[in-house]
Amino acid sequence: LHAAGKFGQAEKIYQQLLKANPNDLTIIRVLGMLERDRRNLKGAIHWFTLAKQVSGNAPIILAELALTLEQSGKVDRAMEIATEAIQSAPEDISIAIFYAKMCLTRGLASKAAIAIENSIDSDPNNAEAWHLLSMAANSSGTLPVPLQFAQKLIQLQPQEAQSHTTLATAHRLNGNLAKALASYESAIAKDKDFTEAIAGKAEVLESLGRTEEAIEFLDNSPTSDSVLVALAKVRIARKQNKPQVALEAIDAALTPTLSPYHQSNLRMHRGRVLEELERFDEAWAEWEKGNQLHAGNFPLKEHIKLVDNVIKSVGPGTPVPDTCISGTGVPDPIFIVGMFRSGTTLLEQIIGAHPDIDTAGEVNQILRFVNEKPYPKCINDPDSQWQQQYLDRLASDSKFCTDKMPMNYLHIGLINLLFPNAKIIHTTRNPLDTCVSCFANSFSANHSYTADLGDLLGVYEQYKRVMEHWNTILPGLIYEVPYEAIVSDFKKTIEGTLQYIGVDFDERCLEFYNSKQVALTPSADQVRKPIYDSSVGRHKRFGSHLGILTHLQ
Repeated sequence: LHAAGKFGQAEKIYQQLLKANPNDLTIIRVLGMLERDRRNLKGAIHWFTLAKQVSGNAPIILAELALTLEQSGKVDRAMEIATEAIQSAPEDISIAIFYAKMCLTRGLASKAAIAIENSIDSDPNNAEAWHLLSMAANSSGTLPVPLQFAQKLIQLQPQEAQSHTTLATAHRLNGNLAKALASYESAIAKDKDFTEAIAGKAEVLESLGRTEEAIEFLDNSPTSDSVLVALAKVRIARKQNKPQVALEAIDAALTPTLSPYHQSNLRMHRGRVLEELERFDEAWAEWEKGNQLHAGNFPLKEHIKLVDNVIKSVGPGTPVPDTCISGTGVPDPIFIVGMFRSGTTLLEQIIGAHPDIDTAGEVNQILRFVNEKPYPKCINDPDSQWQQQYLDRLASDSKFCTDKMPMNYLHIGLINLLFPNAKIIHTTRNPLDTCVSCFANSFSANHSYTADLGDLLGVYEQYKRVMEHWNTILPGLIYEVPYEAIVSDFKKTIEGTLQYIGVDFDERCLEFYNSKQVALTPSADQVRKPIYDSSVGRHKRFGSHLGILTHLQ
């Protein structure tokens, strides 16, 4: 009766059974499921709360309660209960899948991945689990995205469009656009209406500079209210300088039923479009709404402690351990460091247009070394294999290769220990412009400080503190390139930068926007056009909203 949708009759039978067995967990649970099925969420919460008490917080009951709370809009409480469930049964794959889904809707990719990784051995061929692992990897913000999760998913479900789309997205994020396009087309061949693949293919075509082809493809594809399709349309419209068209695409997709993650993403894009329309107060309001997903979640005290440890670990005259194999005879990379949104991507694209300089994007290898051996151990006892592991990760045959992981500014001491001949370029920008640009862009949960002005100020102050430390103990090592200098005196600034690196000036650097290299950060579209000065003094548009950031003036 329940399965047939005859809820009233089913309820009478359940109630009779419960009267005879008032503490029967199965009956209480199915009563909760019945109420949820007929959308009486208040009633469902009552029964699952009772089941929680009767069962002594059984993990499966906690999961049922969390699901119902989320459906009723009580998302924070739902997450608390779901966390309790996964902590009680970390190896239960069904609970891990449920928990991972909740995490991904909130942009918590690392938590989703950990939950699945802790339980996958109990059901190693669970396709849904591998799909969630792939999604977590794709949305983690860490590059390069590992491919093995999506490849395993294809092994398990080779005929599913979703499997090939997930792999395609990983390729796209890694900058392998030819492979991404092929995988998206494989997905569309299996399901021509699969909107995620449609959106992904359009994104790749746009990244390849084939804008008209992307527009024609979307126009001839099945229409959809998919967030991903909307974002592809927004990107193309903005590229064509049609902000009103972009705004309409966002508004059509922005519905109350979207996940918190998609709500946030669309809000952040909407703010940037409103800024283009010079509706600055409305733009800031959208960014405040979009940033609510991660605001207040950054462990600022832990970050300050990290900076304390870095400064204590690397001081004047820090001895070089015997285990470190740094020295001559190996190629040395170019590290481009600085705050996010300070011009690291722009500078990478400019100097990467030089024939002797390759680009590796944001390499997370140094961060991995620090995670393996936290300060001071990474300085006092570095692994003798680290240098070669890093060079293997670059895998470049060019004379020079860039690594533009911005957060490497924290680890310049370790970098100098491993690669004493490395070039270290520090991009700087007006502090308020930098922070406004961070606040106006979507970042992963790992960088949640960008969503909160107080945390953003705190991180910026620590950034200045550690950079002052490096310049004090390693004088002359770091070459500074102000973003404003690139804009105001482009050729002279780039000539000086190339001279510091040790290569001759090349005219191709002046037309970097014609390069075939792919940028993979929020600045990707910005670095595909000539230098412009509209971002200089950007903070002045939002003066009344800057609040605590004015301390940086």
